[in-house]
Amino acid sequence: MQKIIIPEAADAQTNHYLAQKGYDVIKVANPSKADLLAHPDVAGAMVYLSPMPNDLYDQLPNLKVLARYGVGYDNIDADYAAKKGVWVTNTPGANAVSVAEAAVTDMLLLAKQSIPIAANMKTNGWTQKESIVGRELTGATVGIIGFGDIGQTVAKLLTGFGCRILIYNRTHRDTPYGTYVDLETLLTESDFVSIHIAAVPATEHLIDAQALKLMKKSAYLVNMARGAIVDEQALYDALKQHDIAGAGLDVFEHEPLPKDDPLMSLDNAYLTPHSAAITHEAGYNMAMGASKMIDAVLSGQTPEWAVNQPVK
Repeated sequence: MQKIIIPEAADAQTNHYLAQKGYDVIKVANPSKADLLAHPDVAGAMVYLSPMPNDLYDQLPNLKVLARYGVGYDNIDADYAAKKGVWVTNTPGANAVSVAEAAVTDMLLLAKQSIPIAANMKTNGWTQKESIVGRELTGATVGIIGFGDIGQTVAKLLTGFGCRILIYNRTHRDTPYGTYVDLETLLTESDFVSIHIAAVPATEHLIDAQALKLMKKSAYLVNMARGAIVDEQALYDALKQHDIAGAGLDVFEHEPLPKDDPLMSLDNAYLTPHSAAITHEAGYNMAMGASKMIDAVLSGQTPEWAVNQPVK
């Protein structure tokens, strides 16, 4: 029996799919380097966001696959893993609807000023109900940075609001849902900027102080991708100085975000703990997709959702 390490939650979400396939399944809360090294004969692992450093592979001679429970795989050096003969897979599209809905939810919360209005009601009741004024999402210009499965789903959802959609992406995909523009045009013209681009060296701090200065003072930034894409100090300064109206953030440069982080003190920042994909539907899709990738590799097949190509 080949040994596999997977998250406890993923095992439950798939009704013990891999155990039923005949694998020796080790269940842990959040598979980490230490968990893998505790089982040096492990053949495969399903991982969340814990770092999988390059010194792992020489200590795990039987390891053949690291399957990401999710889409981004910036916690794994996939090219190095390939050199060590280890497949890296992900689950494209599995959480697209959940994350896209979360992005649109943030846009609505920010547009309607829902959080400060609710807080004001608890403090002042009905007496100051007109002291905070929102805006409509309908008819707004929304810039989508990154047009993969999630970005495309955001665009589709926003058609119901009659939004004008601007798209910035490294490659063009035919779409009836928006217009491709350069990044400067997107930032300058958008009322909402929604980030869904992959975190790679070329996109680190893509949204920096200069980019934020291009945005309207009335504009909102939503980041559902990775924290590294936004320069958080620059964003904090822009929010503090009201150079932009607000931000909805589900991801951060350092996670978990410390309780004393300056972003926590801002009234115009709506923060969630990297939870956009935490829904029953997305959880099942990601867990089952990753399970099938592990089974494919360990049964000698080529995994459908590989992000690398092992050399041995």
